[in-house]
Amino acid sequence: MKKIVWTAVAAGCLFIGSASHAGAQAAAPDALGSLTKAKQVFEKSCGTCHGLERPLSKTNDKAGWEKTVERMHFNGAEVNAEERALVVSYLLAKNTFEARCSACHGIDRPLGKSKSAADWLKTVERMAAKKPGLLTAAETADVAAYLSLTRPAQP
Repeated sequence: MKKIVWTAVAAGCLFIGSASHAGAQAAAPDALGSLTKAKQVFEKSCGTCHGLERPLSKTNDKAGWEKTVERMHFNGAEVNAEERALVVSYLLAKNTFEARCSACHGIDRPLGKSKSAADWLKTVERMAAKKPGLLTAAETADVAAYLSLTRPAQP
């Protein structure tokens, strides 16, 4: 049941995000909030047994991350189904950023900057518009949220 609800929510966010530029901006705070929670769950649950650099150094697709996170759960990681989905979403956002953004330039370029969540969203939308079809609206929001968490604006 939870998986069906999560799928419905994700599909709804994709629909809202793909409706228009304004729709993507409306979805971005939801993506940021969700990814913030996902990062917290990732750090707490994965960091209990091993360093975070271990999973962060790997690349996987959704099915691969789901398999890995499920294996960690059966190895003793105390994460429920919702938390496992959050961990997968965080790792996927990171992988999407690395794979899609590096198609045009090195990832050190954006990782060398610090921006607000709104400015990251504008940047990712601008970059995505240069290569139509490279990122979906949901991926655009997720990459912007990932960058917002990784490289937030400096006070």
